[in-house]
Amino acid sequence: MKSLLQRIETQIASRLQEPLSPLLVNQTKQALKQHHIADIPQDYLNFLRSYNGLHYQDAWLCGIFAKHDCINDILDLNIRISHPLAQDTILLGFDEFDFLGYSQKWNIYQIIDKDDFEVLEEYQDLEQALNYILKMEA
Repeated sequence: MKSLLQRIETQIASRLQEPLSPLLVNQTKQALKQHHIADIPQDYLNFLRSYNGLHYQDAWLCGIFAKHDCINDILDLNIRISHPLAQDTILLGFDEFDFLGYSQKWNIYQIIDKDDFEVLEEYQDLEQALNYILKMEA
């Protein structure tokens, strides 16, 4: 993950996000639970401590924001999209064609087609999934 963070730092000039607060994380996790949406994986939360929401080329990685009206707010995205398997899968980001999701049932990151929710790719590791959705070379 350290190498991915270094590549992001060199390729993306600025961090255009709010700092991640523990209170906001807890509030968001509660709201996800109330909406019967899967929890945020711990390694993605660790990533959010460095980059709370990220836009690169045509990809957006969701963050946790005080106002849930951002295009890449994790709570807003998951409520709006209403993934058919939301109790098991949380959406963490997207590009023009796909979603980046995490399946708690299988403990795996997934690239999910936006049109039919078909799983196109699966990754055990967050870094590999982020490389795919951000189109960054490892």
